[in-house]
Amino acid sequence: MPSEKDGAKKSLMQRLALKSRIAKETLSEFLGTFIMIVLGCSSIAQAVLSRERFGGIITINIGFASAVVMALYVTFGISGGHINPAVSFAMCAFGRMEWFKFPFYVGAQFLGAFVGAATVFGIYYDGLMAFAGGKLLVVGENATAFIFATYPAPFISTPGAFVDQVSEEPMRI
Repeated sequence: MPSEKDGAKKSLMQRLALKSRIAKETLSEFLGTFIMIVLGCSSIAQAVLSRERFGGIITINIGFASAVVMALYVTFGISGGHINPAVSFAMCAFGRMEWFKFPFYVGAQFLGAFVGAATVFGIYYDGLMAFAGGKLLVVGENATAFIFATYPAPFISTPGAFVDQVSEEPMRI
C-alpha cells in the first residue's frame, strides 16, 4: 500500500513533468544540440590545443560522429532528432513537421549550440589562453577560432564559399 510520502513524491514528480508537447520537443532539441556541440567541439579542442599530440583528424571524426549519435539517441524519440535548423526546415518544407514548431526548434538549436560552445570555452579556457599567449586568434599558426566554427579557405571565391558552406564536402585548408 503506498504511503503518504510516496503520494507526495509522485505529486512533486507530476508537478515537475512537462505537459506541453512543444515544450518537450524544444527542450529535447536544445539538449541534443548542446550535447553534439560539447562533445564534437571538445574533440576538436583536444586535438588543436595539444598540437595533435592527444588527438588528430581521426579522433575529431570519431568524436564528432559519436557526438551526433549521442545527440540523436537523446532526442530522436521526443523531437525527431533534428539538432540542425536545416533539418528542421526540410522537415517543415516536406510536410513532416508543422511550421509553427519551426521557430521553437531553431531557437532551441541556436541556444543549445551557443551554450554548448560556451561550455567548451569554459572547459578549455586555460588551454586556450596558454595556446597563443593569452590571445584568441582567428587566423595563423595559433588560431583557435576553428574549434567553434568553420571557415572557407582564403582562396575560395564568393560563389565557391557559398557552395563550401552548403555542401557536404567542404573545401578546407
